Amino acid sequence: MKDRQFPIILFSLIFALLLWTSVNLGNSFKTQVSVPVRIDRVAENKAIAVPLPDSVHFVIQGTGWQLLKMLLTPDLHYTIDLVSARRSKQIFTMKEIPDHVLIPDGVMILAADPETLHVQLDERIERRVAVVPDISVSYRNGFGIVGHMTAAPESITLSGARSLLERIDVWKTEALELSDINAPIEAQLPLSAKLQFELSRPETLVTVRFDVQPIAERTITDIPIEVLQVPERRNVVLIPPKISVIVRSGVNNVANITRNDFQAYIDYRSILLDTSGLMTVTIIGPDHVQIVQQDPQRIQYVVRK
Repeated sequence: MKDRQFPIILFSLIFALLLWTSVNLGNSFKTQVSVPVRIDRVAENKAIAVPLPDSVHFVIQGTGWQLLKMLLTPDLHYTIDLVSARRSKQIFTMKEIPDHVLIPDGVMILAADPETLHVQLDERIERRVAVVPDISVSYRNGFGIVGHMTAAPESITLSGARSLLERIDVWKTEALELSDINAPIEAQLPLSAKLQFELSRPETLVTVRFDVQPIAERTITDIPIEVLQVPERRNVVLIPPKISVIVRSGVNNVANITRNDFQAYIDYRSILLDTSGLMTVTIIGPDHVQIVQQDPQRIQYVVRK
């Protein structure tokens, strides 16, 4: 007997729920909805010069059925069609919303954010810009990056408004955070999707590589100091004539460097401007090596004819 009653009870509950939902959907409601912006049919020689929002936020009012119909619309967009745009500047206000959004009968737009969209067009050009990885890295204790982070491709071609592209020199990848890194890294990152309406960019992935090694320090001694651009009949005596440095890099790199990998020099023109009798030495070493200390810090000199 109980087995027969269960389907009846279940059917009654479902029927009551549907009846309650139907009655309540007939009432009036307010809600918020975010509608993506879509740009259609921009002339080939034109591009959008001022950044636009990705979406417009509306406060809408209507019956539950009307609001449900709007929210379930499969292609709900704020559409801006620029096929017939003859002016460089176009303004779309809240009064024109029904011309750009498919709104069911009976639904009212009470508020919009932003209330006005300003579309500015400019001549379309192309520009080659460098790719910059947007990577934040923290390393395991005792480890660090060796050399430079590289990106492939190193540059990309952007297409967009002249007034916008002339201010852009680099383009970043999407952001990536890495922590506790203790080994070389290779990662593929998409290009940043910002300015999606304003700029066209390739869909390529960027391969980012950098070497990570245990960090070590080493002292390199007896690097000879050269004096550059010494005129004839002049002789510069340095005290001392050689310098030592403490360098920091990956353990593999530190093990292989010698004094021959460094150049130490003083420019004679700096001596002419000096009044102290002491000069700082400029030291150039391999790109992947950091010079953390030099000894001595300053060099004495004597100029002889």
